[in-house]
Amino acid sequence: MRACRAATSAVAGVLFVFSSVFLGCTGGGAEELPEPLEGVVLERQGRGLVDGSNITEYAASCRAELGRLTDATFNCRDGTLLHTTNTPDGADCDKPVWLDLGGKYCVDNARLLKLKTSNPNTEARVICRRYKAGLDTSESFQDVAIVVANKTSGATCYFQALSGSGPDLNGKNVPNPMADPASADVAERTAATAAKAFYISPQRLRDNSSLHCSKCHDSDPWMHSPYIDQVAASADGLPTGFKKGKYKLVEEAYLTNGGSGWPKPETVTTARVKDGAGDVRNQECTACHRIGTKNTCSDWLPKSVDKKPIPGRNAANGMWPKSHWMPEVLPATKAEFHTLYDNHIKAIQCCCSTPWKLGCSTLTDLTDLTKKRQGTGAAGFMPGAQKCVDGTTGVVALGVSIAPIVVAARGYGESSCTSPFTAPLCASFSIERTDVEGNITTLTEGPNGDPLMACASHSQSPYPGPHESSLNVEPGDLVTLSTPQRYAYADNHDLLEFVGWQVSESCPCADGGSTTCQFRTRGSRHWFGADAELPEVTYEGDPESFHCQALYQRTGVCLAPDAGVDAGTDAGVDAGYDGGLSDAGWDGGVHDAGSDAGVADAGNDAGVADAGVADAGRDAGVADAGRDAGVADAGVADAGRDAGVADAGVADAGVADAGRDTGVSDAGIAAAGVTRL
Repeated sequence: MRACRAATSAVAGVLFVFSSVFLGCTGGGAEELPEPLEGVVLERQGRGLVDGSNITEYAASCRAELGRLTDATFNCRDGTLLHTTNTPDGADCDKPVWLDLGGKYCVDNARLLKLKTSNPNTEARVICRRYKAGLDTSESFQDVAIVVANKTSGATCYFQALSGSGPDLNGKNVPNPMADPASADVAERTAATAAKAFYISPQRLRDNSSLHCSKCHDSDPWMHSPYIDQVAASADGLPTGFKKGKYKLVEEAYLTNGGSGWPKPETVTTARVKDGAGDVRNQECTACHRIGTKNTCSDWLPKSVDKKPIPGRNAANGMWPKSHWMPEVLPATKAEFHTLYDNHIKAIQCCCSTPWKLGCSTLTDLTDLTKKRQGTGAAGFMPGAQKCVDGTTGVVALGVSIAPIVVAARGYGESSCTSPFTAPLCASFSIERTDVEGNITTLTEGPNGDPLMACASHSQSPYPGPHESSLNVEPGDLVTLSTPQRYAYADNHDLLEFVGWQVSESCPCADGGSTTCQFRTRGSRHWFGADAELPEVTYEGDPESFHCQALYQRTGVCLAPDAGVDAGTDAGVDAGYDGGLSDAGWDGGVHDAGSDAGVADAGNDAGVADAGVADAGRDAGVADAGRDAGVADAGVADAGRDAGVADAGVADAGVADAGRDTGVSDAGIAAAGVTRL
C-alpha cells in the first residue's frame, strides 16, 4: 500500500508566500493500474465525471476548460534545476524541500518546467522530483506532478505520478496527461494511451487522503517557498496573476465527493489589526495573496515566519533574517518585525483555528468573488462575544436618548396640572465586553467616569447630575438598555407612558417592546478595510452608528384642581376647613384663591343664588356643607366671624363692617345685600 504525503502550500505576497512543490508521495507499493479504455471519448453534457478509474474522462474535462497542452510528451531535464544548496543530499541544507521526501528534505537535482498550452490564459508547470540522491544526468525521477490553471476562470487541474517502491519514473518521455485519445495526431493518441498507465487515477486521488491536492493548494493553484522561488526569474518560474483571482477545481463535485474527498478551496482573512506601535492596518498576511484554510493555515504560514520549525533547514538559515521567509521585504531588525507583524500573525492564526470568531472572514466560493465573505460578515450572521482581533479597530458610536417630548418623570396615578417638574427621567445602560484573551468586563461608566445614562433633555427637565449617554462599542459587545421610568409628563403636563424602544438597524433590539433592550454588536462595516483588488467583497457589519431612543406616547391630560369643589369645603379652601376659622384667617377670598366666596366659579359662596341648592356642594348655610362660618358650630365665639371679616366683606357679600356672615338663615336669598348688625 502506497504511503503518500501532500506537499507544501501557499501563495506569494507581501507578508506570506508559502512553499510547495505541488503534490508528492513517498513509499508504498507499485500503483495498481486499471484496464485502459482504448479510444473512449465521453461527451460531457454537463453530467460531471463518471469514470474516474483512469484519467481519460478527467482529461477531457480539463481540455474543455483549459485548452490543450500542445506537446505530446516532455522531458523533465529540460526544466530548470532546483538546488537545496550548501549540503546537497545531506541531512540539512540552505533551502530544504517543504515536503517529506521519505524522511529527507535536502535531496538535490529536482527540475521545474513550464509546459506550452493552446490557451494564452492557461499556465502549466511540472515538477520532477527526486527522492533518491543521484546525479543530475540521470533520467530517473520518483515524482512527477503537474498543475494546469487558467488565470481568467480559475479552473485548475492536477495530475500526479509516483514511483513509490516500484521502478523509477522515466523523465525523458513523460506523456501529456491531457492528450486526446481521439486526436488526429498519432503522437497525441499514443501519449493518451501512455498517460492512462503513467498517472494516478482521479478515483485514487480522491479516495486517498494523502493525495488530496487541494489540502496544500488551498489558496490558489501555485505554491511558493525559498526552494521553489530560487528560479522565479527564469522562464520556468511560477506564473503571476493568480494570487487573488478566481480558483476552482475542474470536476470539483467528483473530487470533493460531498465532503469526503478533496477539500473545496477556501481562504480566510481578518479585520484590521493594530500593531505593536499602535498603527491600524489591513491584515498584512493577506495583503498580496490569500491564506488557505487547510495546510497553508496549519503549516506553511507558521513556517514562513519562524513560528514552526522547518525540517532539514541548517542552523545558519535558522537565524534572522534567513529564518523569516515573509514578508518578501523584511524590516531592518527582528525587533521591528515583531512590532509590525506579531499582532497580524496572531490574528490570522486565531482565525485559521477558530474562523467562527468575530474579526474572521472566510471566502467559501472562490469562483465568484462578488459574493460576500462568509462567517463574521455573512448575512444573518449571529455574532458571539469571542473575537480574534482587538475590538478597538472596529468600534461604532452608540448614543442613547429619551423621546424629546418627555420633560420629567411622574409617579403612578399622578396627574395634577400643577405638579412641579422635580423628578428626572433617565434610562441606564451597560456594556458587557469580552477581549481577545476571553476576559469579560462590564462597563457601567463612560470614558469620563460618569454613569452611563440617557435622560430627558427638555429645557424644563430637572438636572439629573453628571452622566454620559454615548460611547464607542466594540465588536462583540453586549449592549443592555434598562427601561426608564414608565410614567412621564410632557411640557404642558400631558400624561405620557413608555411604550418601548425605537427598533431599527441602528437599534437592533431583540424585542423593542420589552422592558429591556439588548443586542450584540458585529463591528464596523469598515472593520475589514478595503481591498483595492476586490472592492466588491465587503463586510456586512454594523451601521455607521447606533442610536437607541426610549419612546413615550400620550395617554391623557392632566387634572386642574377646582376651588372648593375638590376640597369639599367653602370658597376653594384647600385645607378642608372653613376660611372663617381663627387659624385660617381668610375665607374663600384668600389671595391665592383668586376670588371671594361669592364669585360664580368658586363653588358659589353663601350669597350666591344656588348656594343653598342641595347638589351645589352645599354652601355655608346648609347643614352638611362642611358648615359655613355662620352655622352654629362654625361661628363659635372664638372663631369670631366668617370669611366676611374686614377685607372679605366685598360688595356682593353685603356685609357692612364684618358684623356677621351672609350665611345666616337668609343665605339662600338671591340678592344677599341685606345689612345686619
